[in-house]
Amino acid sequence: VWWGGAGVLRGQGVPLVRIQPQYPRRAARAGTEGYVTMSLVINPDGTVRDAKVTDAQPRGVFERSAIAAILKWKFKPRVIDGQPVEQSATQTLNFTLN
Repeated sequence: VWWGGAGVLRGQGVPLVRIQPQYPRRAARAGTEGYVTMSLVINPDGTVRDAKVTDAQPRGVFERSAIAAILKWKFKPRVIDGQPVEQSATQTLNFTLN
């Protein structure tokens, strides 16, 4: 497995379904590792929208894969007064080679 997993999630969302990002072939061949940090919105139904890259190292390598994967994740929604609510969160995906 190439994907290093998730970093810190700020906010109340707990990932229930994590889809591994596709490791870019060029990065794998070159032995390139890195990470992508994104801000995102978790909808009341646990789906993700508005994922935006806030930091990435190295730039221009892993962003597309990270966004494509995070948009497929499903979170346990934050509940207030018995109702699921939308929330903002920050998530980091690490790309590491074994």
